[in-house]
Amino acid sequence: MMTTQQLKSATPSVFATSASPKMSDKYVFVPTMDILENFEREGWEIASARQTGRGMYGVHEIRLRNGELPKVGDTLVEAIIRNSHNGMTTLGVSAGLHRVICKNGLTIPTALAESFNVRHQRFDLDDVKRLTESFAGKLPKIEGSVNRMMEREMTTDEKIDFVRKSAEIRFSKEKVLNDLEIVGLLTPNRVEDEGDDMWKVFNVVQEKFVRGGMEYSSPKGRRTKLRGLQNIMAVNQVNTKLWELAEEMM
Repeated sequence: MMTTQQLKSATPSVFATSASPKMSDKYVFVPTMDILENFEREGWEIASARQTGRGMYGVHEIRLRNGELPKVGDTLVEAIIRNSHNGMTTLGVSAGLHRVICKNGLTIPTALAESFNVRHQRFDLDDVKRLTESFAGKLPKIEGSVNRMMEREMTTDEKIDFVRKSAEIRFSKEKVLNDLEIVGLLTPNRVEDEGDDMWKVFNVVQEKFVRGGMEYSSPKGRRTKLRGLQNIMAVNQVNTKLWELAEEMM
């Protein structure tokens, strides 16, 4: 788990004591540290933290774990806090999963787990406490979705279809994958990810899209390496939409 010094280094905006000077008088500042202290009182510990940019007010994401919650398949349940102090995003708390094999962080769609998003002007700390208490009750629903993906064997044509549709999420509809790119996206980075069930296919593709590194052709035909996603909101969008796509194909 992260120390206070590690948290300060990774996410300086977590420790902001005021909003950005660019914000209007109507903007109500909500210290992220206050939210973290509430989670800690409920038995949660900080597992990881990241920030877009290095400023004191930017978008940041904290992922926490509670040792009393059981694993879901090969993953750990997490609570995800996203916040900023410059108006770039509203405060949000949602559920996530951390896959131990690849150390990938996933975001669970709101259809499966309760989420909490508010404008800073109407923030109530009691609502966050209520949300943390609700995670245990949502576990059967989350576990059911993961188990269905694990049990769903995919044919070669279905895997190709999944990759083509997922490319529209990561790139755009203008990007058409060639055969080598499809094979590259479906090729696991580790032995543990080999297999044809949807859970493994989903995680292999998700890791490639988020971490990057694979060679591909740009829409203009130039060969280049896929860059990893650094923007917190972009990672969240790809994670959520890929999960929703997998559920649609079940």
